[in-house]
Order: sequence, then structure tokens, then C-alpha cells
Amino acid sequence: MLNTNTHSSVENLVGLVPSEAPIQRQKPEVSKVVPILHGAPALTIEEGHKHGRLRGLYRITSVLLKTAKNGEPFVVIRLSDATGDIDGIVWPERKAFEWIPPYQNSFHATVYVEAELRCFNSKRSNTVRFYQAHVSSMTALIKKIRYAKKEEVKQLPALTTIPKLYCPNPAVFDQLIATARNINDVPLRSFLSDVLTQATVFKSFLQAPASTKYHHAYPGGLLEHSLEVTCIIDGIKLYRSATEQEIALVAGLLHDIGKIRSYTGTGALSLNARLTDHNAQTLEICASGLEELEKVKPAYAEALRHIWTCSSPGARYGQPAKLSIAHVVRAADKISSEFANESIAFAAQNNKAAKVARVGQAEYCRIF
Repeated sequence: MLNTNTHSSVENLVGLVPSEAPIQRQKPEVSKVVPILHGAPALTIEEGHKHGRLRGLYRITSVLLKTAKNGEPFVVIRLSDATGDIDGIVWPERKAFEWIPPYQNSFHATVYVEAELRCFNSKRSNTVRFYQAHVSSMTALIKKIRYAKKEEVKQLPALTTIPKLYCPNPAVFDQLIATARNINDVPLRSFLSDVLTQATVFKSFLQAPASTKYHHAYPGGLLEHSLEVTCIIDGIKLYRSATEQEIALVAGLLHDIGKIRSYTGTGALSLNARLTDHNAQTLEICASGLEELEKVKPAYAEALRHIWTCSSPGARYGQPAKLSIAHVVRAADKISSEFANESIAFAAQNNKAAKVARVGQAEYCRIF
């Protein structure tokens, strides 16, 4: 068991100085103020439908190259964000755009767009018959499009450009957005956004299972498990600072993100999972975000690395957990998985009155 003095000194070293009494962080109210981008309001797609126009940052989630009857080429793209989706049309020969071919290479890129929304009727326009089947009732006629700048993305609320359409459970997606935006600490919130908005990360994180056949073993299971872990962490009242609590929350949300590389498209174990531990993949996926975080809050970055990589009790190798919040994240992970495994075990029973059930080597009992 760790010496108490040593334990305290380690936590002081990373900036988690204990206070005299437990501190519960204050969750911010969701801001109703529209974010400003280049001196004017930035609109989400949901807001764009209400205003009849788009002006903001969106993710490209589909690209189709088309040709009108008169031979003029046009591009149909799907623009997505955390509130919804809309199809847009670009006529590249009518106006010079900063967005240039090959257009397919823009898949999952974040772009700045200005557009007017129109509801087309194929009886009034022969041209739109070519793409009528691909668009919703409202279509964005794009006047301006270019790749977004990193500093522009940071001006928007957390995770604004993550496409909701990829999440199997919209309610769980909304919980993810709320969780990220409830992080008060700016460097931590920025780090979380940096990690989850990576083009190679967000879709897999929204859709991956948490395991192959046990807890949360279904599309979207990893996200559900991760959010359950954060809910458990958030319910603890023993934190000595709001910073300590929020580091634990971010660590809990991302603790299994390495698993996005652990499964194939069919849910089977990937070669990556057979050769490397998912904790190592977590560090690799978060590497660029940790690098930025370390520039402003090096103690936060070290705490996150420790939480994700500290060894389990009794392990022969690795650093033992030396932060209380490392134990908190591990316990929350265990609680979420055990409740899910118990439900799986009893759901598989033919006898609904059974008091004992098994999943794998684990046995579960229900006595009431």
C-alpha cells in the first residue's frame, strides 16, 4: 500500500492540491449566445434551417460528382455537424472557389461554408431532377466554400463539427455533446475536442463496440460505456478540486478510445488488437492533443497518461496507480462493465425466474 505522504506529494506534483473539504464543480449553463466567426454569427445546420442560410463550419460526409443536362458539371456534398445534415450544391464552373479538385479527397474535412437554402421543385427546374433523390427538402446553394482553419474550429462550442448522423443512438450523441461542453477547464475542453474531432477518430468512436461478445458489444457500445463511466465519475463527491474532477471525467470518457482500432467492420478482433494493448493505442490517438495540452498544462497531460497506463493491482509490470482519480476511473470502468455483463447473463437465461447466471467465467446472482 502506498505511503500517505508519498501519495499526497504525487498529487501535489501534478497540480491536484487537496483542499480542506471536498469540492464539487459547478456545471455551466448551456450558452444561448450564437458563436461569432469573423464578426458575424456562425450557424449550425439546425439553425440554418430556421434562418434559410448557412454560415459556419461543417463536416463533409458525402461527395457526388454530377453533370447537368446541358453538360455543366456540379458537385453534391452532404454537410454535417452535431445538429444535423443538409445537402449542398457547388457549381465550380460558375464561380471560382477556394475548394478545388479532387473533391473526393475532402471527405470528412471541415469546411467553412456560406450558402442560401432553397426548397426545390423539380417541375420548376429540370436541372435539379439530377440530384432530387439525393437531397432533403432544403438544399444549400453554396456561395463560398474553403477548408476551415484550426483557429476557427476552436472558436466554436466543443464538438460542433462531429456529425450526429454517424451515431446509432441520437440521445447518446446528445449526452456526449453535453458532457464535453460541461467541462469548465478551457485547456481540458480544448484537448477533448482536439482528440474527438480528428477525421480518423470521430466516426469510429461513435460506432465501435466496447467488446466482441461481453459488455456493450454492439455498434455504439463504446460510446455508451464511456459515457456511463463519466456519469459514475461525476457522481462522486470526494474530489478536492474541480480540476481533479474534470481530469477524471476526461480520462474516463477517453479511457477506451484505443479500442476504435481493436475491431474490424464486422465487430471481430482486428490484427491491431491481437498485437498491441488498447491502452497503447489510446496514447497514440491522443498524442497530438496531449502535445498541445502539455504546452499550457503539463501536469494535466502527465495525469492523463498515468491514468490510462497505470498497471492493474497485482500486475508484474507497469507503474501502480498513484493518483486517487486513477482508482476512480478504473472503478467506474469496472462498475459499468459489470452491470452490463450481469444484464447479458440473465437476458440469455431461458428461465426468467433464474437467480444465477453466467457470462464467460463470471457468475452473477440475483437475490431480490
